[in-house]
Amino acid sequence: MQAIIVQCMAKMELGGAQKRVIELVRETGEGGYLITGEGGRLYGKVAEEFGKRLIILPHLKREINPLFDFICFFKLRNVLIKLYRKYGNIILHTHGSKMGVLGRIVAGSLPFCYSIHTIHGFAINPYINPFKRFIYLNAERIASLFGNAVITQAAVHIDRAKRWGIGKGNQFYHIPNSIKCQDFSAAIRDNKHGIVVGTIGNLKPQKNPLVWAEVAKEVTARFLDVTFLYIGDGPLRGRVCEMVSGNERIRLLGWKDDIQGVLSKMDIFFLPSRWEGIPRTVLEAMASGLPVVASRVDGTPEAVVDDVTGYLVSPDDVEDYVKKLSELIKDREKIKMMGERGKERVREHFSYDKMIKRTLTLYNKLSESINNN
Repeated sequence: MQAIIVQCMAKMELGGAQKRVIELVRETGEGGYLITGEGGRLYGKVAEEFGKRLIILPHLKREINPLFDFICFFKLRNVLIKLYRKYGNIILHTHGSKMGVLGRIVAGSLPFCYSIHTIHGFAINPYINPFKRFIYLNAERIASLFGNAVITQAAVHIDRAKRWGIGKGNQFYHIPNSIKCQDFSAAIRDNKHGIVVGTIGNLKPQKNPLVWAEVAKEVTARFLDVTFLYIGDGPLRGRVCEMVSGNERIRLLGWKDDIQGVLSKMDIFFLPSRWEGIPRTVLEAMASGLPVVASRVDGTPEAVVDDVTGYLVSPDDVEDYVKKLSELIKDREKIKMMGERGKERVREHFSYDKMIKRTLTLYNKLSESINNN
């Protein structure tokens, strides 16, 4: 690879986007670097694994902070200049809305640096206030003027970006999220002792945990052999705990490192997100042979086929979530059938090897362009 590849993300929390960043640093080998801020559940892991190929910017935060962001602009620029002097041309691959804006503008100010931004999910969504929407939308528009390529995990985001005036048509590359299917396998589940409905995700507004709690309360009231598990943590944990207090069949277990083991104990995967890219946890659940009941948002319908590999529901429709989960709980053959179809779909359309190859091909294409200019 003619240019070095630098991944850039504001914080290494535990999530699908962060896992993809780690995979890309691994795939680019000694020519791959990671720039990130301090903290996050995966911070220690990447520090140990990547060593000197990890560069920390203390002022880099996920939240908007004009002073820190101003400082970070110049700190990031200086880091890239130093890397250029040592290695030559750079491709800066940004992840996350905050880093996508900051990183693309920095890259646009440096003649030796091309940028790629991956949209894991737009921060612009129906749940933010009009002022924030105005700021986020125009920040994306400005940043797109400096970027060279945009990867969207969900095909729907290409049309949305064009409609919003973000980027040019020839900048977009659709490379869906993907997983190593061989890492996940359907366990032999003992349904004699009831059904387990599981969720993996941050306890943040995006994942809609308050609706999750309402649904869990209603379903466990109807079915005495059903248990709900939430794997994850976040700022809404306290409110969810209050909502489900006293119900021993609704459990918040915090983060678990053994995702494969956790999924093997579930029978149905439930994710009522308000916005997404293509959720990695949904792909992992499908690869594990689980039917998925999820919200009909962004790229999720590109993974989950309604009434084939699971069910799709409007994000805040508690009644419909309860209805669809109840249908599955009462029909264990349907659980098995939808799970098998989901497993086949992931293997066919979301193969890790295919998607990584397409990303590396894009790196090579941009590397050739930067060398020819």
